[in-house]
Amino acid sequence: MRGFTIVELLIVVVVIGVLAAIVIVAYNGITEQARVAQANSELSNFKKAMLAYKVVYGELPPTGDSWNYNTDPPDCSRFDAVVAALNSAGYTGFRSEDPWGNCWGYDDNDCNTASAAGANTYIESVGPDGVNGGTDDVGLHVSTKASAGC
Repeated sequence: MRGFTIVELLIVVVVIGVLAAIVIVAYNGITEQARVAQANSELSNFKKAMLAYKVVYGELPPTGDSWNYNTDPPDCSRFDAVVAALNSAGYTGFRSEDPWGNCWGYDDNDCNTASAAGANTYIESVGPDGVNGGTDDVGLHVSTKASAGC
C-alpha cells in the first residue's frame, strides 16, 4: 500500500488555497453589491415617506428645520430628527445609519429654507469608505424646491 508523497499533498493544499481565495473574493463582491442594493432600497423608502410627510405637514421632515449637508462624514444625531419625525407621523422602520454603519447625509433645500427655487434636496450615503464625494457614494434626489414660498 502506497501513500501520498509530500509534493502531492502540497499541490492539493495549494489548489484548495487558490479555490478558497477565489470564493472569498467573489463573496466579498456579492456582499458589497447587496449593500448597495439595500442602500438604494432604503433611500427609495425614505423618499416615499418624506414626500408623504410633506403632503401632510407642508415641508420635508423635520418640520421647521432646514439643513445643509451636515458634517463630513455625516453625524447621526442630525438625521435622528428626520427618523423621529417620520416615526411620529406613522412612517416606521427607518434608521439613521446606512448599510455600512455610516450616518445618512441630508441636504434639505425644500420649503423652510432660504434656498432659491430649483434647489435640490437629497439624501446620501458616504458608502463603504466613509468619505463624502467618493465614487462609492449612494444618493437619491428627494425633491426640488418649486418656488420661493412653497
